[in-house]
Amino acid sequence: MRRKLFIYIILIHTISYSASSQDIFRLNTDTISSYDLLFQEAEDSLMVIKKKKKKKNVFFGVKTKKGFIRSSSGRNIIYENFHYIKIPEIKNKYAQEVYFYDKKKKKIVKSKDILESALMVHGPYKKRLGDQIIEEGFFYYGLKHDRWVRFNRSDILQDKELFSLGWYLESIRFFWDIEKKKMKEIIPIRFGEKQGKYFAFYENGNVAAEGEYAFDKPVGTWTEFYKSGKKKREIKYNESAFDLNKSFITREWNINGKLIYDRKLFVRE
Repeated sequence: MRRKLFIYIILIHTISYSASSQDIFRLNTDTISSYDLLFQEAEDSLMVIKKKKKKKNVFFGVKTKKGFIRSSSGRNIIYENFHYIKIPEIKNKYAQEVYFYDKKKKKIVKSKDILESALMVHGPYKKRLGDQIIEEGFFYYGLKHDRWVRFNRSDILQDKELFSLGWYLESIRFFWDIEKKKMKEIIPIRFGEKQGKYFAFYENGNVAAEGEYAFDKPVGTWTEFYKSGKKKREIKYNESAFDLNKSFITREWNINGKLIYDRKLFVRE
């Protein structure tokens, strides 16, 4: 009797083990049956949300209008496609280069302030030489923004720049206040090096100094200003970052704007 009971228990365990083994096998391969797959596909097709239709000529949430410029350079015809907004607005009060389309001159110009007789560019920009794109990028309220590229006639990339509200994306900024609302200085950084236009500002927002860097070195003419905005002095650096000549003051003015030093009058080149 005990032997029969023992055999019966073993049979029960064997059957349950076999069933559990089959369940494990089924979990790894047959969790979803072919019927379930068909049902899931049909269900998913109903659940797909149609993408909202992109609004025409709307960029950064702002409605724009298309603009077009046709000009000539020798025998070449240059085309420029751009967008503009009706109501201009300064988004970066420290930016020194805000771009507009001058209706009288029929070309894109740059200014520090809003130009009444011009249209503020906003959105994609393309410049073509015939059918070949030679420059393209994005404007945001007149400021260069995001990725800008330039190509030669053979469609070979010549230059690539990344901007954020008119400044190079990597630029280092310093401020007068903890809230970071009053800019003190912006050092242009491009691909890890000082490259591009440098600006320093007084606390009232006026430019204190401006110049240009190339390969981590100051080049060309740097200008310092009084707090009133009048010129203070001009400092001449080498035109190339690879020259070894020293810098020197070329001209200097007093606080009233009177020229008090001109190197040309004292030094013969």
